Amino acid sequence: MTPLSARSIHHVPSSGRREEPSVSPAPAAAAKDPAGGWMMLNSYGAIRTADTSVADPNTVAEAHTSSGWHLQVFFGHVPPPASSFVYYNLQDTNPGELYVSVLAVHGDSVLLEVSSGSEDEHFLYRAGSAARPPSLALLPARDFLTKSENVFVPYIHPPIQPWLHACSTGLVRRGDGTDDLLVQLQFMFDREAQRDVAELCVLHLGTPHWDLLEPVPIVTDQDVENCHWLSRGGNHNDTAISVADRFICLAGYKKGFYLCDMADEASPKVRLVPLPPEVMSRCGHDSDDDDRKFSKNMGAAGSSSVRYVSVDAHCCCGGPGRSTCVGSRYAFTINSWIMDLCSIDDEPLTWVKDGEIDCEELWALPGYEGLPRADVMCPLVSLDDPDVVCFLVSNYEFVSSENYKVWMLQLNVTTKTLLSVIQPFAKEPWRAYYHFPAKL
Repeated sequence: MTPLSARSIHHVPSSGRREEPSVSPAPAAAAKDPAGGWMMLNSYGAIRTADTSVADPNTVAEAHTSSGWHLQVFFGHVPPPASSFVYYNLQDTNPGELYVSVLAVHGDSVLLEVSSGSEDEHFLYRAGSAARPPSLALLPARDFLTKSENVFVPYIHPPIQPWLHACSTGLVRRGDGTDDLLVQLQFMFDREAQRDVAELCVLHLGTPHWDLLEPVPIVTDQDVENCHWLSRGGNHNDTAISVADRFICLAGYKKGFYLCDMADEASPKVRLVPLPPEVMSRCGHDSDDDDRKFSKNMGAAGSSSVRYVSVDAHCCCGGPGRSTCVGSRYAFTINSWIMDLCSIDDEPLTWVKDGEIDCEELWALPGYEGLPRADVMCPLVSLDDPDVVCFLVSNYEFVSSENYKVWMLQLNVTTKTLLSVIQPFAKEPWRAYYHFPAKL
């Protein structure tokens, strides 16, 4: 991997595509790391090489694939906003023959996918503690189709196979880890009952097989506009978030998120929760799904809350949506809200707005000097301090592809303080867009 380095540039605002300004080494914007032990775990695994100096040998765990290949994984932990990686070594295989990626994270557990050209297998990594070493276990494959999958069987060849996806699969880490769950949610319209339902496939980690629970009705607030349209596929899920030892949030950045409460596994509850009204009113101004995917995110914020962060484009006149004016081509506002999930059985869940930063405020902060005055993207909420959010900003709009670079920022959205800046991935900038918050 390319070593992390700090860079400062002199950026001259103008319209159109620009040449790369001169670049010179400079210290990081802020050396202090307020985030403690959390990490930004890159979703792409990295093949182990001789120069993997950041990898921690105390995190090594090993297992075998079903084909007999020996898999070794370990982690490198660097302070945010830098990326941490899961490194892997597959003996008896050639580099590029198999790939390891992260599908879900909760507590000290990471769900890994090992992919080849013909099949995917899944492993659970658990970090070590004073009482036990790190472990890596091959998980059983789901050997049945759900009702929603069976609908497509007549139309797909070769036959459809059960599969896990990061957008629909969550880990629920419970207590000492003796009752951890892996939960996959799918959605369908039950024609007999004439209602929208969720299908839950559950694996008790450490057991040999998956269970399919009875379909669960999707509860919606009465004032959620177009709630049926949302639950029937109009609200594509973008990420899965685990909160405390009971909640899984499947977040879609068009309208809302599905909240699955596993407090009572025999009777789980699934609820469709709208995004903040201010965000929903702006959805028609987003240019495409990628804008939504990379400009919005939700994360755990303490023991029972979630934080939603949205980077919203606006014009110089203050109106929503991407501007065509030269003076505000890259104008935006960072908005943040927080929601307590534990009122699920009482009153409707409510978003509370607690942060708003205009781009001009951000660009004027100490430490931002020389960085591109462009949209910040990919917000990621800290697991140690939910007021701290990491973003990336790139020079993509201003330079040729060979000079494309990405900077990572760590910002306190309530105090409006820029905590740190780094420039990673000069040779592989696309990796900077995909992270999981983790605390191993």
